[in-house]
Amino acid sequence: MFVFIKRAHIGSIAPNYMNRKSTSKIGMTLIEVLIAMVILSVGVSSMMVAMSRCLAVVRTARNLDVVRSLIRQVDLENPIDRKNIEETTETGDFEDTEGYTWSREIFMVDEEERPGLFLVTTRINWSERGKDSFEEVITYKYAPDAESLTREF
Repeated sequence: MFVFIKRAHIGSIAPNYMNRKSTSKIGMTLIEVLIAMVILSVGVSSMMVAMSRCLAVVRTARNLDVVRSLIRQVDLENPIDRKNIEETTETGDFEDTEGYTWSREIFMVDEEERPGLFLVTTRINWSERGKDSFEEVITYKYAPDAESLTREF
């Protein structure tokens, strides 16, 4: 039993009254649980969006890496000879990599002003998830002593 003094009144509190807990403060309310669920769902959904974007970036980087190696393979297997270069279009596919095709276009830039300057466009095409994609590399080749130029003059 406790005794308290308040403004000259002396009183006591029964011990069983002090041990009684308020029933309104036991556990969490429904509103608190709902707010916690909303916060959790916003966090989880933002993490899923970030993960899907990350996977898309990884897929794009993988495709670009494959395409760069295929462009090098095209240049090694079908080299451009500076002596015999002429305007042409070539196409083909890869034996070891399915779903990828290549094309190469060679055009003379300006016959009168810049004889011997050729524009070479190498393009790799592929399809992923029903969407056609491509990557191309554009280079200039200078061949002033090419046979196609000496035949014209």
